[in-house]
Amino acid sequence: YMACFTNNNADFAVNIVLDSVLTSEGPAFDDDENASEDVNFQGHHLTPLAEQLDQSLTAAKTVINEMNFMERREQRMRATADSINSRVRYFSYISVGVLLVVTYLQVSYLKRYFRKKKLL
Repeated sequence: YMACFTNNNADFAVNIVLDSVLTSEGPAFDDDENASEDVNFQGHHLTPLAEQLDQSLTAAKTVINEMNFMERREQRMRATADSINSRVRYFSYISVGVLLVVTYLQVSYLKRYFRKKKLL
């Protein structure tokens, strides 16, 4: 519906109050979230497209969540690898220290043994 009002008398203003109440039976599946008030354009025509879009969004969210999980896992594994590397480094220092001490003890023991046997 269209309404056009003109005011030819410029001496005083005309106020128009218009109330309209639209009533219709609407579509048969009015409680559907995809329903439209236009009978020719209803939401069920777009359901395959909407379902594909929803599946695409779900897949994208899954990929993003998996990437975030992989990033957290990488950080955790990097911290574990750094911890293991530091332990291996300290173990190698201790091993070299023990090797030097055992070498000194063996050399000194053999020197004493050969001096006692009077071979040196």
